[in-house]
Amino acid sequence: MTILKMMGEIKKLWLEQESISGKNVVRKRIDSISGLNCFIGLIGVTGARMFQMELDTTAALHKNYLRKFRGVEIQAIPYSQSHTEYTIILLEKELKEIFTMFIEDIIEKLGPVAEPQEALTLINQRVNYWKKLFSKATGEFLSADKQRGLFGELFFLSLLLQNSSNHQEALHSWRGAESANQDFAKDGNAVEIKTTKANNPSVYVSNEQQLDFTAWDHLFLGLISVTETTGNQNSLVAIIEEIKDLINHDPELTEEFETRLEHAGVSGDMIENYNEISYSVNNVRFFKIQNGFPVILKGNLLSDAIYNVKYQIDISSCGPFEVPEADVFRTMI
Repeated sequence: MTILKMMGEIKKLWLEQESISGKNVVRKRIDSISGLNCFIGLIGVTGARMFQMELDTTAALHKNYLRKFRGVEIQAIPYSQSHTEYTIILLEKELKEIFTMFIEDIIEKLGPVAEPQEALTLINQRVNYWKKLFSKATGEFLSADKQRGLFGELFFLSLLLQNSSNHQEALHSWRGAESANQDFAKDGNAVEIKTTKANNPSVYVSNEQQLDFTAWDHLFLGLISVTETTGNQNSLVAIIEEIKDLINHDPELTEEFETRLEHAGVSGDMIENYNEISYSVNNVRFFKIQNGFPVILKGNLLSDAIYNVKYQIDISSCGPFEVPEADVFRTMI
């Protein structure tokens, strides 16, 4: 059976089940998986679509096999004294198209499988693949540009933590996770971090307030130049773990860091998916934003009707404003 035809059959079956289920749970065995008892079903009360695989209660269900990600939950539901139903449930109906493709993929891969433990391992592999697609489909997975930007912020945060004796204060200065105009701020001082690919001489400024130094005692621009390769050596996951190691003496601070990561778009169940791009830091430069620096200020705009001004700066012209990193740390710590 072709993929398209199988998807059509699965969708047709779910539509039929929706018309007859009432408040009951209905399901139909999947004949193409001859070595296992697998079912396509519907929870009548909620209308939730599901896939089930019957397991002996002695089957080893690792905790990683039972999880919840964007729009989907995986549960082990007791069926009898001797059997458990490994169940994948769609929680959000608007994701039914991608859920259909997800279940179709599982059915196709399980076709020749007869051992439940092998099936669980295989399904878990497909879950790891598809949960990223679910997040992308809903706009929750960070784009490559946003991943690069977050890496730069976390790289600077790591430097702050390494140079500060007050880790709580250093973490609290990170504002990028809150979508503030500046990534770091403390006591009237701020730092905006820009992370660019190597050989890119310009930075993108997202609005007229981002580099408006008139609102701060001291405002710095940090420019982190990176080279991107595949691999996990210097990935987002790696820098996150590095920061956790720096603050692991304080469980509350670790929890706060994880919350801030959530706000930045990296949820706990998605962290492992940010392990594919490795960032090699080529150099780190800092500039003090002050009179004469090529910047657009809100106060210089000709009308209040002009706002949300985006522009680019050629960094090669900013040499006279470069300062040593020690000046930045002295101000921010």
